[in-house]
Amino acid sequence: MKKIFVLFIAVSFLAVAGFAFAAPKAPAETLIIKAEKMKKPPVPFKHATHAKIECSECHHTWKGEGTPKGCGECHKDKKDGKKLSFKNAAHKSCRGCHRTMKKAGEKTGPTKCTKCHIK
Repeated sequence: MKKIFVLFIAVSFLAVAGFAFAAPKAPAETLIIKAEKMKKPPVPFKHATHAKIECSECHHTWKGEGTPKGCGECHKDKKDGKKLSFKNAAHKSCRGCHRTMKKAGEKTGPTKCTKCHIK
């Protein structure tokens, strides 16, 4: 019975470790979010700070394989058919999430323009 328990623990550990190594890693560096034509300064984005959020929350077309695309690869400066413009997509995703968390009383990132668009 003891051997079966030890074997179960070992297999469980390996399974968890396998999932951990299979999961994509968020870039540690701060990314700069910018579009071709911006009236405000680009936005520094601390990707590692957001690593606790599921990747697909922001990268909504990502299916869990390969490297997720950035917003600008699908959302261009101008509205393209049914897709939001880059500006509207970023604001809906980033500011929308921050506002939702703020309303829920949770610690969150900035919701005002000058707190993200830093000169």
